[in-house]
Amino acid sequence: MVGREEEEYVRKAAKLINERMDFVREKVGLSESYELLAFVALDYAIDNLKFDNKHSDLQKTVMTKISEMDILVDSILK
Repeated sequence: MVGREEEEYVRKAAKLINERMDFVREKVGLSESYELLAFVALDYAIDNLKFDNKHSDLQKTVMTKISEMDILVDSILK
């Protein structure tokens, strides 16, 4: 069961999945529902992995910049 706070996300996710299935059906030529779902699931999994990788890289960059700023502030205050 989906809680009230999750309901909007579920609706948006379902809409995105249906749109992506329609796109795959038209462009790739798959017609079986299980094939379409498998293709879309793989596509979203790849997108999620790419996002996680970019997020991790961004987080490392931010932490590096914070450390550099901390060193700079320490040197100014001394």
